[in-house]
Amino acid sequence: MTSSSSLGSLQTESRNDNSERIDEVSTIEMCEIINEEDATVAHAVKLCLGEIARTIDLITDRVQRNGRVVYIGAGTSGRLGILDASEIPPTFSAPYTQFVGMMAGGDTAIRRAVEGAEDSTTLPVADLKAISPPLNSMDTLIGIATSGRTPYVLAGLSYARNNLGMLTVGISCVRPSEMQGQCDCLIECVVGAEAVTGSTRMKAGTATKMILNMISTGVMIRVGKTYGNMMVDVKSSNHKLIDRARRIYRTLLPSSTLTDSEVDTLIASCGGSVKLALVVGKLGVSVTDGRSRLETAGGLLKKAWDSGPESSGVDRGFDGEQSVRNLVLCIDAGGTKCSAVIAGKEGILSRAESGPCNFVTLGHEVALAVLSVATARAISLLTSARQPKEFSMCLPTPTPIFAAAWVGGAGLDRVVDLASIKLRISRLLSLPDPSKLLITNDAALLSSAIIIHSDNKLVDKVSTETGVVLITGTGSIAYSFGSPTNQSNCLPIPLERAGGWGYLLGDEGSAYAIGREAIRTALRARDMGLPPTILHTSIMEYFGCSFIGEIISAVYNPSPTLKESQDVTSVHSDPKLRIAGACPVVFNLAFSTLDGHVDNEAISILKEAARSAAHTIGLLLGGGSPVKPENSALILGGALVQVEAYRKLVLEALERLGHRFAHIEAIPDAAGSAVRLLIRHFLLISP
Repeated sequence: MTSSSSLGSLQTESRNDNSERIDEVSTIEMCEIINEEDATVAHAVKLCLGEIARTIDLITDRVQRNGRVVYIGAGTSGRLGILDASEIPPTFSAPYTQFVGMMAGGDTAIRRAVEGAEDSTTLPVADLKAISPPLNSMDTLIGIATSGRTPYVLAGLSYARNNLGMLTVGISCVRPSEMQGQCDCLIECVVGAEAVTGSTRMKAGTATKMILNMISTGVMIRVGKTYGNMMVDVKSSNHKLIDRARRIYRTLLPSSTLTDSEVDTLIASCGGSVKLALVVGKLGVSVTDGRSRLETAGGLLKKAWDSGPESSGVDRGFDGEQSVRNLVLCIDAGGTKCSAVIAGKEGILSRAESGPCNFVTLGHEVALAVLSVATARAISLLTSARQPKEFSMCLPTPTPIFAAAWVGGAGLDRVVDLASIKLRISRLLSLPDPSKLLITNDAALLSSAIIIHSDNKLVDKVSTETGVVLITGTGSIAYSFGSPTNQSNCLPIPLERAGGWGYLLGDEGSAYAIGREAIRTALRARDMGLPPTILHTSIMEYFGCSFIGEIISAVYNPSPTLKESQDVTSVHSDPKLRIAGACPVVFNLAFSTLDGHVDNEAISILKEAARSAAHTIGLLLGGGSPVKPENSALILGGALVQVEAYRKLVLEALERLGHRFAHIEAIPDAAGSAVRLLIRHFLLISP
């Protein structure tokens, strides 16, 4: 038995000069003393990193051959071992038999000390023999003893090493310790005297927890239980871990279109394995094939992904008419919504939508994610009757399916955006030839109608080699275009632009400008002491206000709670959309009254907006511009000009300015129109 004098010489039992008066100082000073002592622990652990790393490598080699890891200790040390062992299965989906925690006194001692248990040299042997199946040379025993001299731990290490041939690891917080010469790996982390003398649940316990965390986590990383720093082998055993599994799936497959319930179903079909679900989702293979790939890759997700879809021998591409030679994709990545249209020689085959997709305001990462959702949904609709659903879980697709694609994106008319985004979209869409990817701003999609009209020489029999595109939606902008100069280029050539300043600077003629003017009119009348008109009260009701003056607060600080009959767009997080949402109120009063009564105030606002839109078009005409209305097309896009009554106001305003176009066409579906040009140019369909 170790004498009291020798115990007193241990670093963990010495008295700490910094805390001698800890019972006399204020509470905050007491906390500062303990915290300052705790701050030294990480440095002490750092001095042991070499031996910790060696320990991880040795254990990893055994775990990869189905070896087990057993922790033994007494008191705090034993409880920390049990804690670490119990946390590995849910975190990394390791079998519960792979990491085993045991302590002197058994499970009872976890909550209540068992007298004399830590001094026994026979109990550890009995405890180790009780493990089933029996321990062998592929297993590891980690003995934890802060003092480095606990009889229960030393006896257990001796039996495991000498009788079973196990790898033995000792962890103590003194140097030199009695563990020296008793184990294969020895980690002596000297943290010094405790703030409360001998209370090794403090700094020594913290150091032990840090070392055990590092060893077990390091082993799990080395055997492929993580992808980067993501715990892809997490066990979804509670709501928090279910949510974490979903987030891991979405983080590693950001272009996935699955809903939460679909992700949960996929993971469940993979036996609860997030890693296997990631293989199935990424490569578009079956669960059986994915499991085989993981086994071949030794459980390493990166290696399994690198195996590629083609090695499975299963053709996940399109057959017959749906081949890479006869499908094209057009994406209208607008600021309000993103629309994806897939077409073949016979015309449009599928279309799908997702949310706003502005590459400038949202940023490339978010916009790409939105774009991929719309595209994958369109693919899913196209393949639902022909292919397993797993094929369309995410982009890129396992095999190329598009001959060409055109992405018209809000904000994609800047050189810096085009240069940085083209390769990423090409990879996302699995285009075999990046030159077959056309990237323009979203207005250019509408310009396709200029070319199609020019070639077809529609009813008016006038050839239009140039044209103007006017977009009046939430915002407004106009572009002029010329015909392509050679057959290798199918896109109209952009000439000039006007408007498109954004809502902070105006965006005249847009839904935003109309809503803004209606709100201003109501507030201006209120300031002048005039009674509210029908328009004013309608705007007030749109925002759910009780009086006109309350509109100001509704515009700048909307309540998240809708009032009865309040329009949902009036509480949108984007102030531009809140204000633009008032535009339909004006349209309804001007064009949709049940008794035939026309609200002159609403009509006045719309006429001014139409005049602004016509003026924007006029800026692109005359002078040295090659665009002459008499032999040019006017293409009208955006929600406002699809309303015939408003479109008529714009055209009347244009005529008052002296501009009459040879051909006028309103196009409600930019992607649907533009895809016709892709069909003709890339699928060899004659006009």
